[in-house]
Amino acid sequence: MTALPGNTMNHQLIETDLVHLERIINRIASSHGLSLSYWRKRVDSVLSMSLMPAQRKRIGHIDAVISMLEKTASGKTAHLG
Repeated sequence: MTALPGNTMNHQLIETDLVHLERIINRIASSHGLSLSYWRKRVDSVLSMSLMPAQRKRIGHIDAVISMLEKTASGKTAHLG
Protein backbone atom coordinates (compact mmCIF):
# COMPACT_ATOMS: atom_id res chain seq x y z
CA MET A 1 0.00 0.00 0.00
CA THR A 2 1.57 3.28 -1.12
CA ALA A 3 0.07 6.55 0.04
CA LEU A 4 0.22 9.61 -2.15
CA PRO A 5 1.28 13.00 -0.74
CA GLY A 6 -1.09 14.43 1.84
CA ASN A 7 -2.50 11.02 2.83
CA THR A 8 -4.48 10.87 -0.40
CA MET A 9 -4.66 7.32 -1.67
CA ASN A 10 -5.94 6.09 -4.99
CA HIS A 11 -9.47 4.79 -4.40
CA GLN A 12 -8.57 1.55 -6.19
CA LEU A 13 -5.77 0.97 -3.67
CA ILE A 14 -8.11 1.80 -0.79
CA GLU A 15 -10.65 -0.67 -2.16
CA THR A 16 -8.00 -3.38 -2.42
CA ASP A 17 -6.88 -2.70 1.15
CA LEU A 18 -10.45 -2.76 2.46
CA VAL A 19 -11.17 -6.13 0.81
CA HIS A 20 -7.98 -7.55 2.32
CA LEU A 21 -8.75 -6.15 5.78
CA GLU A 22 -12.30 -7.50 5.69
CA ARG A 23 -11.04 -11.00 4.85
CA ILE A 24 -8.37 -10.94 7.55
CA ILE A 25 -10.67 -9.52 10.22
CA ASN A 26 -13.17 -12.30 9.55
CA ARG A 27 -10.37 -14.83 10.07
CA ILE A 28 -9.16 -13.08 13.23
CA ALA A 29 -12.68 -12.97 14.63
CA SER A 30 -13.09 -16.70 14.12
CA SER A 31 -9.66 -17.83 15.33
CA HIS A 32 -8.18 -14.82 17.13
CA GLY A 33 -4.70 -16.17 16.42
CA LEU A 34 -3.14 -13.20 14.61
CA SER A 35 -1.51 -10.13 16.15
CA LEU A 36 -4.13 -7.44 16.73
CA SER A 37 -1.57 -4.64 17.04
CA TYR A 38 -0.47 -5.08 13.42
CA TRP A 39 -4.05 -4.98 12.15
CA ARG A 40 -4.87 -2.00 14.39
CA LYS A 41 -2.07 -0.07 12.65
CA ARG A 42 -3.38 -1.10 9.22
CA VAL A 43 -6.91 0.03 10.09
CA ASP A 44 -5.66 3.31 11.56
CA SER A 45 -3.68 3.90 8.38
CA VAL A 46 -6.77 3.49 6.20
CA LEU A 47 -8.82 5.66 8.58
CA SER A 48 -6.32 8.48 8.04
CA MET A 49 -6.95 8.48 4.27
CA SER A 50 -9.46 10.51 2.32
CA LEU A 51 -12.28 7.97 1.98
CA MET A 52 -15.55 7.82 0.13
CA PRO A 53 -18.63 7.41 2.39
CA ALA A 54 -19.03 3.69 1.58
CA GLN A 55 -15.34 3.10 2.32
CA ARG A 56 -15.59 5.02 5.59
CA LYS A 57 -18.53 2.81 6.60
CA ARG A 58 -16.66 -0.39 5.77
CA ILE A 59 -13.48 0.59 7.63
CA GLY A 60 -15.67 1.74 10.53
CA HIS A 61 -17.08 -1.79 10.77
CA ILE A 62 -13.58 -3.29 10.63
CA ASP A 63 -12.45 -0.82 13.31
CA ALA A 64 -15.37 -1.85 15.55
CA VAL A 65 -14.51 -5.55 15.18
CA ILE A 66 -10.85 -4.93 16.03
CA SER A 67 -11.89 -2.84 19.05
CA MET A 68 -14.13 -5.67 20.24
CA LEU A 69 -11.32 -8.21 19.80
CA GLU A 70 -8.88 -5.92 21.64
CA LYS A 71 -11.31 -5.63 24.57
CA THR A 72 -11.78 -9.39 24.63
CA ALA A 73 -8.02 -9.95 24.56
CA SER A 74 -7.37 -7.43 27.33
CA GLY A 75 -10.10 -9.04 29.45
CA LYS A 76 -8.47 -12.45 29.06
CA THR A 77 -5.06 -11.00 29.97
CA ALA A 78 -6.50 -9.33 33.08
CA HIS A 79 -7.86 -12.68 34.28
CA LEU A 80 -4.43 -14.28 33.85
CA GLY A 81 -2.61 -11.63 35.87
